[in-house]
Amino acid sequence: MIGSIFFDELYKQFSWYDSVFTPAVKNCSDEFFFEGFEYKLASVSTNMNVLSQNETFFVTKVKINAKNDVYIRISQDAINVILDKVLGKNNKRFDLTEVTELEARIVTAFNDFIYETLAPNFTIEPNRRYNEILHLTYFVRSAASDTAAKFIISVPKDILSPVPLEEKPPRFEDKDFASSLVEVDLIVGSTVFPLADIKKLDIGDIVLFENSNSSEMTLVCENIVQKFKIKPNENIIEPYDMSGGNDMDNTNTNLWDSIQVDMTAEFDKVKVTLGELKSIEEGLIVDLCSVYDNKIALKVGGKLVASGELVIINDRFGVRIEAINDSNTAPQNTPAPETAESPSEEEGGQEDFDYSDFEVENNA
Repeated sequence: MIGSIFFDELYKQFSWYDSVFTPAVKNCSDEFFFEGFEYKLASVSTNMNVLSQNETFFVTKVKINAKNDVYIRISQDAINVILDKVLGKNNKRFDLTEVTELEARIVTAFNDFIYETLAPNFTIEPNRRYNEILHLTYFVRSAASDTAAKFIISVPKDILSPVPLEEKPPRFEDKDFASSLVEVDLIVGSTVFPLADIKKLDIGDIVLFENSNSSEMTLVCENIVQKFKIKPNENIIEPYDMSGGNDMDNTNTNLWDSIQVDMTAEFDKVKVTLGELKSIEEGLIVDLCSVYDNKIALKVGGKLVASGELVIINDRFGVRIEAINDSNTAPQNTPAPETAESPSEEEGGQEDFDYSDFEVENNA
């Protein structure tokens, strides 16, 4: 639990502060009171405002030379935790504005004892002024209570000689996992398509995706959505005359024919290596030749419309249709049988596109 901002140097030295100060504070508490308190070093910081905001502290000041002091601050809540343990549970919550002489003596004596224990770790020059103050913030709690409260030791930074945390080489490197596979979705592109034309799709037709680029795809892995550059596969470039071909009738005669829907083209789940994911993260151009052999699904509203093979036309991706998934083509009153190859929706299979989702009721 680190509640304040660390400078890089302090972060590297944190282990030293924790190993030197924390056991000393714990031993002081065990000897002065008795065992049963836990102390957790939460932060090492030069910013006092962040630590003490909206809190009231009992402060003990110890002079270390003619120009500097060490401050030990125990929050009102921390004193309440300590006194409840030492003097017994009191229904009246401790209030610093109404502190008794006995309570003040107990807390002051404890703070003085902590300073005496820590003093051998200080190197103090008699007449030097130390400007930068270091604040070590602890949380103290009784083993019998879930309440944790703040306790701060403030000392001049230069009277300490911390040993930086030794950086150890990592046990594993990225390259160790470069060949491991992870399952992702690859989205090729999208386009706006008239609903009436979807009903006219046939095997062999090519659907061109206007919002696509033959040198770019989008990867989706859990909550990660990342566009990345790829090496276009020259083997799937399709020589195609956009002025010819089997034009669809674009004459819209009713509301149904005028509906425009977003159609996406995406691979089924694809496995790529972590090495390829790392390349994508670093903005490198990725070679995904092995992916191009996979079938592409055409979807509207997440429902499968058709599937086919990927082609490239004029620097855009397209799909040559090899199979149509039209739930309305089954004969009326004849339910389509469920097979092992075509699992039901309840079993988690791919839900087919249903044109009735877009039907408009005729109230005439």
